Amino acid sequence: MYCTVTTTDTGGESVAAARIVGEEMESWLRQMDGFQGFVLLAGEEKAIGMAFWESREVAERYASVRTEFRERILAIARVEIQEVVDYELAFARFGPALLAAAGATERPPGA
Repeated sequence: MYCTVTTTDTGGESVAAARIVGEEMESWLRQMDGFQGFVLLAGEEKAIGMAFWESREVAERYASVRTEFRERILAIARVEIQEVVDYELAFARFGPALLAAAGATERPPGA
């Protein structure tokens, strides 16, 4: 599993605005083969988006189109990108309460 982490300066935009951006990002990303999920954490001044991919190869295949979309949607939201870093997922475990809070549901690809 591979993860691209984007850190942004929100310029004081609300968490509600971040939720809208997150929903749009996830809706667009899930149309790509190999996309596994998206998490958006939002604070008063910063937000961190994490896009998960089945492999580095899949993430790299879509790298340029993802960059273009990310820059476009964040500009519309008046959010400035501070950093984009890629990671290999070393470990993850989510309890039922976290999954429920995230609204976790299994969606078929392209749904």
